[in-house]
Amino acid sequence: MPVKVASEWLNSCSGCEIAILNLGETLLDLLPEIEFVHIPVLMDHKHYGQLGEKKEIDIPKAVVGLLSGGIRNEEHLEVAHEMRKKCDILIALGTCATHGGIPALINSFTNDEFLKYYYSTDSTEPDTTIPDQGLSPLLKRCYALDEKIDVDIYLPGCPPHPDQIATAILALLNGETPDLPFKSVCDTCPAIRKGKGDIT
Repeated sequence: MPVKVASEWLNSCSGCEIAILNLGETLLDLLPEIEFVHIPVLMDHKHYGQLGEKKEIDIPKAVVGLLSGGIRNEEHLEVAHEMRKKCDILIALGTCATHGGIPALINSFTNDEFLKYYYSTDSTEPDTTIPDQGLSPLLKRCYALDEKIDVDIYLPGCPPHPDQIATAILALLNGETPDLPFKSVCDTCPAIRKGKGDIT
């Protein structure tokens, strides 16, 4: 019986989801062993039912969950809790999920400061109206996943290499703990740095 897998993205650019697709033929080889029950980048599965008939977010039960992006608003937080509740093993996929990533740079500003900057203009008739209809309320800042929910496996990278994603999934399918690299490309660079700006 195929292992059920759910994937979801939060405050992210979708690069991690593209990395999943970039598994290419490896993904095709995995398909007989896994069943995607929720993966917005590949299939349409609405949070509130296909016709909006449900009152709460409903993500199907899965053995493995891949969750990318940080948590920036109340909707992200609700989806993250639902993924944690429905997935036996939850993988924080990508640097936004593991550490906050580039979106967490906004943590240097308050919500009021960044909204004012983002929505103000230098036109002759400035409009500083900040939209508030149909938007999920912002949290105080951008959070890495493990600041709000429990995470089982961390797979950083911007995005993680498809081979690392495949290694993690294959290990889990075989009942093993994934053996993931703890070095970056910088650790294997042959350049020798002697001083600031001096590379040989």
